[in-house]
Amino acid sequence: MSINKSIGVLGAANLDITGFPEHELIFGDANIGTTETSPGGVGRNIAENLLRLGFTVDLISVFGDDTLSKHLIQSCESLGLHTKNSIFLKNAAAASFLAIMNSHNDLALGISAMEIYNELSVSLFESKIALLQKTDLIVLETNFPKTILEYITDKLPDKKFVLDTVSGKKALRSKDILPSLYILKTNLLEAQMLSGFTVDKKTNTDDLVRFFLDKGVKNVFITLGKEGVAYGNYHTISKMSPIPSTIINTIGAGDSFVSGIIYADSLGLNIHKMALYGMASAGINVQYNGAVSPEMTIENLEKKLSDQ
Repeated sequence: MSINKSIGVLGAANLDITGFPEHELIFGDANIGTTETSPGGVGRNIAENLLRLGFTVDLISVFGDDTLSKHLIQSCESLGLHTKNSIFLKNAAAASFLAIMNSHNDLALGISAMEIYNELSVSLFESKIALLQKTDLIVLETNFPKTILEYITDKLPDKKFVLDTVSGKKALRSKDILPSLYILKTNLLEAQMLSGFTVDKKTNTDDLVRFFLDKGVKNVFITLGKEGVAYGNYHTISKMSPIPSTIINTIGAGDSFVSGIIYADSLGLNIHKMALYGMASAGINVQYNGAVSPEMTIENLEKKLSDQ
């Protein structure tokens, strides 16, 4: 099944190396466990999820000319995820992400080696504007520098932008483009760093959602891990619990959440349904030991919802 909507995704493609301990983590020691290696990256993961949900997707990422970059490009192309409009740099190495999970299969510590994205100049993206102009929606994420995020949103002021804030420190790169966002997906830590205040007895997640709405964001989703998601727009602010799933690996869950809310929005559904589809997508993904579940299909997404 194909959805008659095209999406441009600007974001990272990298190698994920994930370590799973057999028992509780002991910091400062060599923990016994297993490792998994797979293609990943926030932008790439979102793009693959959207492709699996029937969208036409153009991935604009950054690749080097090393063996790993060639592997990442080949893995995308084998899925039908085209990379021809990406940036290709000479004498550059592909990005990588090292994740250490805890005994509950949730992220305990991550190291992001994304040097290839540090030297990106606006000039590299000038030729991408015409392509992005033809898309129905544009997904951004904060592995790209602040200058690139601002350039894209400034050149395409009438486009619908979806932003994933990726991590706490990188989230700050998006501060000045908040008024341009149709959808903001962030987690609690990233939202607190971006807003400048913390959730406590005086400040709750509703206040956080309202902060971003007041900045001009149209639809806000703040994922809360085991607590679900806080979300809202100018009509409503609410929370939703997670959809029960057997958790094998949480890496990529937020990326699949983004694809779910975009899919629901493409159907014209309200923000409550968008949150529900996002939670269902994440629920499918955490049951797979990798960044993107091959079970991510429209049929399985609808089944996940009908089982509730």
